[in-house]
Amino acid sequence: MRTGFMMAVRIQLSVMLENKRGALAEICSELAKVAVNILALMVPDQSGVAPVRLVTNSTEAARKVFDKLGIKYTEEEVLAMRVSDRPGALGRLTRKLADHNIDVKYAYGSIVKNACKEALIILAVSDVAAAKLIK
Repeated sequence: MRTGFMMAVRIQLSVMLENKRGALAEICSELAKVAVNILALMVPDQSGVAPVRLVTNSTEAARKVFDKLGIKYTEEEVLAMRVSDRPGALGRLTRKLADHNIDVKYAYGSIVKNACKEALIILAVSDVAAAKLIK
């Protein structure tokens, strides 16, 4: 059975960041100093301290940056799914997961560099191991 999706399991880092001017700029700038590219990012509209979730090209280097800054973080395996930029693509993807009894806890999207016909969707799911087996 083909899904028509390209899937990879990635590590997402979540940092608790105070919602104040310059906080996001600081972590983004520090990551850039060591050539860490942010592939996907979710920043909620929340006052106070909020979880900022990100997937990078180098989890290890990002960890070192956060450790140096004294920023606590958590790690979670997520699915990084490339889907076609067409009506219904995300519906087919989430239907496939639902049909395999896998819940989507949350999702966010990004663009795929040099691939204007694809989007990168990050999905936190109830069972990453089971999702990896979907063909």
